[in-house]
Amino acid sequence: MLTNEFLMKARFTLGPSLDAGPTPWGFRRLIPITGGSFDGPRLHGKVLPGGEDRQLFRPDGVLEVEARYSLETHDGVVLVVTNRGLWHGAPEVGARLMQGEIVDPSLYYFRTCARVEAPAGGAYSFLNQILILGTAAPEPGAVVLQFFAVL
Repeated sequence: MLTNEFLMKARFTLGPSLDAGPTPWGFRRLIPITGGSFDGPRLHGKVLPGGEDRQLFRPDGVLEVEARYSLETHDGVVLVVTNRGLWHGAPEVGARLMQGEIVDPSLYYFRTCARVEAPAGGAYSFLNQILILGTAAPEPGAVVLQFFAVL
């Protein structure tokens, strides 16, 4: 039987996007991750600048995301994260989000699956052994994710 456990909530600050333009697979956009913070029952700390969220707006209206970034825990441990996900919703909801409006997350689907690499044998090595699912909610200049360990 599957259960999940709240792992952490993270807020990522974002820089200006760079539109790479149309590709054979859809419209490509790159968004720098400039910082942020995360907090949960077993870990908390800051989002390190230098990550990137690569987005692909597919012809079928689905947005694919692949974010790569690093987290630094309160005790100085660096965690390397690859987080992939999908967004879809009504076109008018997408337009509202693109205009910077905060939209009720129940009006769209935005889910992710994160892979976290932690130092072997350390306090956070349990992250290497679990599946982590997330929900995402865009805000102006940021995105907020809640992560859950699948047990």
